[in-house]
Amino acid sequence: MNNNGRIHIRNLALAELRAALAARGEPDYRARQLCKWLYSRLADDFAEMTDLPLGLRESLAADYRVASALPVLAQSSQIDGTRKYLFELGDGFNVEAVVMWYEKRTTLCISTQVGCPLDCAFCETATGRYGRNLTGGEMLDQICALKRDAGQPRKKVNVVFMGMGEPLLNYDGLVGAIRTLNDPLGLNLGAKRITVSTSGFPDRIRRLADEDVSCSLALSLNATTDEQRRELMPKASHHPIGDLLDAALYFVRKKGRRATLEYVMLAGVNTSDDDARRLARLSQGMPVKVNLIPYNPGRTGKFQSVSEEDLQRFVRILLPLAPAVTVRRSRGADIDAACGQLWTQSLGRKKPAGGAS
Repeated sequence: MNNNGRIHIRNLALAELRAALAARGEPDYRARQLCKWLYSRLADDFAEMTDLPLGLRESLAADYRVASALPVLAQSSQIDGTRKYLFELGDGFNVEAVVMWYEKRTTLCISTQVGCPLDCAFCETATGRYGRNLTGGEMLDQICALKRDAGQPRKKVNVVFMGMGEPLLNYDGLVGAIRTLNDPLGLNLGAKRITVSTSGFPDRIRRLADEDVSCSLALSLNATTDEQRRELMPKASHHPIGDLLDAALYFVRKKGRRATLEYVMLAGVNTSDDDARRLARLSQGMPVKVNLIPYNPGRTGKFQSVSEEDLQRFVRILLPLAPAVTVRRSRGADIDAACGQLWTQSLGRKKPAGGAS
């Protein structure tokens, strides 16, 4: 509930929403109308829902709130038009989310936690204090607000859970949000349009594979040896790389979609010829694609981005052994909206030694 006692309606599973309306004596078609307003017309107030009876709108407004995560600030990149939003949550926390426009699609990058309890050395979000998990409804609020502000683009919309936070550490909220995304009465998106990016928790990857939800998996690998990965991702490296790849393979076989191995390229750290050869061997024969991500410099200045020459050299070594290789050309770097740069003023105090607070 919010501090005024009203329930955030997007936290309700669609079956719960139907039951809530049925308990008010409403016919089933009212639930379909309400879902259309929430997830198709992207309303943020019951007063907008003009095909619902006035009495029902007033009754719903007394007990429920449409949105709990509200956009309060937006910045646009002068380089590529990428737009970053600051959302204020009901308890005063903030998160960021990003809209990226491409020729054939629009991609929404969504946060799942306030900050992040992990401490990946190359990620700006990890430098701030961790607050809490978001609810599924707060994730859906971000998606609906971004779609609304983007002008309901007719291009295909992709949702990627790779903003602030580790999605699989907010498992229940994540799965609840994906169910609504999948549902024809929700956002009606399939596995091809939803990606969960994780630092790597094998048991939860397998659990997600067994869920009755449709999504794709991106595994943030970033190293080719266990020792190197522990240095870069201390709290996400309790499991050997082999276990992570086994879990990814399980996910692929259950869901029927190849996974992505994400590899942030840190100049002089994980970009050697040997790194490229090891990455090629790790991915060879796997139903995956390797997505290379040149590091986006942050506030700390701890790492440097790979040069274009070294990037192309790395790609040449990977191919043809790796099944597929792509390079993610980051967007929104001039507004700190690129991969690994999300960081709000609410996270400004650094974590104490030892991690989350």
